[in-house]
Amino acid sequence: MLGHWGAELRKVEALRSAQGDKTCVKSILDPMKRLLLLCLASGACARPVAIAPLPALPFATDTVRAQQISDGVVRRFVYSPQGPWAIHVLDVDLARCNAGVAVKGVDSAASRIKTTVLLRDLATRTTVFGGVNADFFSLANGTPAGMLIVDGKMLTPPSAQPVLAFDSAGTPHIGVFTRTAGTLRPFYPRDAVGGRPLLVRNGVMVSNIDSAGGAAFAAARHPRTAAGIMAGGKRLLLVVVDGRQAPYSDGMTLRELATLMLSLGARDAVNLDGGGSTTLVYADAAHGGALELANRPSDKEGERGVGDAVGIVRRCGAR
Repeated sequence: MLGHWGAELRKVEALRSAQGDKTCVKSILDPMKRLLLLCLASGACARPVAIAPLPALPFATDTVRAQQISDGVVRRFVYSPQGPWAIHVLDVDLARCNAGVAVKGVDSAASRIKTTVLLRDLATRTTVFGGVNADFFSLANGTPAGMLIVDGKMLTPPSAQPVLAFDSAGTPHIGVFTRTAGTLRPFYPRDAVGGRPLLVRNGVMVSNIDSAGGAAFAAARHPRTAAGIMAGGKRLLLVVVDGRQAPYSDGMTLRELATLMLSLGARDAVNLDGGGSTTLVYADAAHGGALELANRPSDKEGERGVGDAVGIVRRCGAR
């Protein structure tokens, strides 16, 4: 980007000199200089950082791929014959002008919309790099089971279940929220989606991992979606594991999922809606940044409509 702006500045400088420093040329040059200076001061002109290698995983893999979606957003695919597991990851550096947001698609709690449709609609208003399905929801009308806040507007209230929340600075948090006398605690998020159960807290797998939600939910293998926060709160992991598709991918138990999140570096992690809802979407650079489905949803009809989603968008600073 810096090379591009430098070349453009040189062109305009030459034009300015040839035309005797006319006001119209100066009006073009000065804003460009200000933009360049702002870019340099903020570090936004810096080259994208190299893709970090995948951390060591506690199981054998035969395929590991990484794709730079944008500066600070990496899409990973890992295949393990041990499961077998097909694992999809969006690894997001929130310090490089990326942010997580809750996505509903309508102004009310009730609706079921596919994750790809939710994110493509969002992309008509802002730059979207990808996302995943989020909370469990009513199959009848799509109302999320837990708290949902979209751009500061609460569409469903808090429950006893954990929440992935983003504060006004864009920092992610995972925890339980309560509302007393109209006050939301521990804070009022800018965006929030529900999930259940908690998988990891402060770098330790939770003690009830094998029983949360019942044995058929916790100890059986299913397609899974999860979100994790790395130490320092500057990195967000959105993870999907395909399932119910032997011999391609069996899915994971909650224990296997928590182990995966810890191996990827999550300090805190929460399970999101899985099964046929499990969906990961990414901006495909090979197709002009079009938002494409990365995984293989398990429903025979293909991708299903969901209650809400988590999107990754381009955003710098607090909002």
